Amino acid sequence: MEPGGPQHVGGDTPLLSGREWMIIALSGLMILNGWYFLGIITVNILILLILERKGVLDRWNATRVLGFILMIRTRRGQLTLEKISRPRRLWRWFGEFSLWLCAFILLITTTLITLSAITLLNQPTSQSLETSDVLLIPGVSNGIPLMWPLLALMVALVIHEYGHGIQMRAHGMRVRSFGLLIASMIPIGAFAEPEAREITQAPIRERMRTYAAGPAVNLVMAALLTVVLASTMMSIDPYDEGAYSPAIVVEGPSEAAGLLPYDIIIKVENASIGSASDLQNKLSEASAGDIWTMAVLPYDNGSWGNQIELEIILGDKHAHYLAMNVTPEMLEALDIKPGDPFMGVSGDGLGPAIQSTTGGRDRLIGPFAADLSASERILYGVTHPLQLLSIPLTFDGEVMASAEAAMLDVGPIHQEIINGIFWFWWINFLLGFANLIPVVPFDGGHLMRDAIRGSIQAVSNRISILHPQRMEIFATKTANVASLLFVGIFVLPILFRLVV
Repeated sequence: MEPGGPQHVGGDTPLLSGREWMIIALSGLMILNGWYFLGIITVNILILLILERKGVLDRWNATRVLGFILMIRTRRGQLTLEKISRPRRLWRWFGEFSLWLCAFILLITTTLITLSAITLLNQPTSQSLETSDVLLIPGVSNGIPLMWPLLALMVALVIHEYGHGIQMRAHGMRVRSFGLLIASMIPIGAFAEPEAREITQAPIRERMRTYAAGPAVNLVMAALLTVVLASTMMSIDPYDEGAYSPAIVVEGPSEAAGLLPYDIIIKVENASIGSASDLQNKLSEASAGDIWTMAVLPYDNGSWGNQIELEIILGDKHAHYLAMNVTPEMLEALDIKPGDPFMGVSGDGLGPAIQSTTGGRDRLIGPFAADLSASERILYGVTHPLQLLSIPLTFDGEVMASAEAAMLDVGPIHQEIINGIFWFWWINFLLGFANLIPVVPFDGGHLMRDAIRGSIQAVSNRISILHPQRMEIFATKTANVASLLFVGIFVLPILFRLVV
């Protein structure tokens, strides 16, 4: 036995070390106190420590990052990368496009982070944030299922890192390895590991193209999937044409008439109602106090019964909102006048109070709908991604409300295809957008740092006020301070809400 080596009775190695027993005890205390997320992290640390001690991580060519994240490297995929990246000029053009695209998105994310921080700090502290909801973990966060988002995440991470790798090869830089970042068996990131000296010594613009290519690939994929999703939904028709409301105002005219959420209105005063616009047109011709006879298909737990007739006395919209403490000045600004008709219906947060039976389909089609004007199409195109992002959080992980899905002539296989396309879009868009947060180690942080460094270098070279070495140090320090500033803006309000 070598002097100073580990000595155990009988030559046996203990199953667990003292440190590992302490981690078990700590994780148990966290779980018992309801700190499940922290408990999972400590259990993950324990597992990785055991695997590291037994040499398993070395055999996997893996290392621990931050204690609880597993970094697995592989050289597989190098041949594929080389073949894909052969049209160097094409990929360099794409890198330049990626740089401009990501610069625009980076400006948007910076603005949104600043506004969100202000909003979070100003919100009442009676409602705190859940850690899982902040991180948006598939299968853990509210409104995010496991299967499709996890599969989409794995694919999105691969194409993201291939985007980086292709740009490296297009500019003559080598890729040492690809890899995944895994926490509790869930892939949370991926990487294309460059030769350190080559990436640091590369010209700033080439390096920025490399950083921008990953998010840009995800955003371009999301744009293509938007078209695919819209095309898929255009082929789907409703079982019954008509209009409905997802919610009914308490003690309003519709409730008094017996109208319930998702009841389909197919006729008003013997006039056919084929869409929400038909019902809106009828309302524009009516006045408060008018009595309508409506033909309705009543909704009952996922299906619609036989046609019935309901009688509704239209209320006064102006009087209703005055009773809700809306000021006369506000009503005048909204062009709501005394005598305007009021049905007593409301929306679901993603659409108007009155919707067509194609409402769930139309929400996914977005700006590709046939009946939109050019200006409406442009406006809808800008807001459509944000609307799509909020869908699973609104409908508890579903692409549309269950009643909306039941209105459409779509089978279970077709529904799964729609779910898959949607979640592939959702993950790619979110991954591309989130990676442009102006904080290192995100791609947006690297872009911001190099942009600052390049700007300082350009000014210094023009007026020769700093020695190149001092200028490099100053540029690096400035970029680091900017990154820390955005870390504070992004993290501190969230921590404040989590703690409070």
